[in-house]
Amino acid sequence: MSTRRKSTINPKVIDLALTALFAALIILMTFTPIGYIQIGPALKLTLLTLPTAVGSVVLGWKAGLILGGVFGMSSFFTCFGMDAFGNMLLGINPVFTFIMCVVPRLLCGFLPALIFKAISEGGTKRTMLAIPVATASTAIINTVFFLSALWLFFAENTGADSFWAFFATSAGLNGLIEIAVNIVAGTAICKPLLIVKKRLV
Repeated sequence: MSTRRKSTINPKVIDLALTALFAALIILMTFTPIGYIQIGPALKLTLLTLPTAVGSVVLGWKAGLILGGVFGMSSFFTCFGMDAFGNMLLGINPVFTFIMCVVPRLLCGFLPALIFKAISEGGTKRTMLAIPVATASTAIINTVFFLSALWLFFAENTGADSFWAFFATSAGLNGLIEIAVNIVAGTAICKPLLIVKKRLV
């Protein structure tokens, strides 16, 4: 009769290590072309919601909040010369720019963990449903709250016509692509990580 040896690794150590890994990945992606893909003069497709989503689902809301904070701060740092549009907004109002960059990203790290937990309670089938829903919600939350903050703080400065063109294009194109990436890649990454993490703890 074989007995399964239980891991002696502290679950908190595993969570801390994975949180640090995802945070480092977000920072690396921010300052390389992988994180932000330019698709127009003021539009960028971000893939930073992916590691944020995976971390939130696999590690829970605390890690998600940390990763969302790293995402938001790294996004704010790009306004200092790396992102022309962000640099323009920074010149208009640095406080509003900081809020716009950080707060939506905190939410897109925090809320998906709660969504995943709420849906996944009830068995494996519900967990398999919860993963794509939660990872997709990360991109949706990021898009909705970021663009809402942009409209709230800077609509008067961007001009009515140009702003709504920006809003429609970003929400339609960027949002759909980010949601699709998060569902496909996020689900593929989260499933094995959740299994491995469960076995380790």
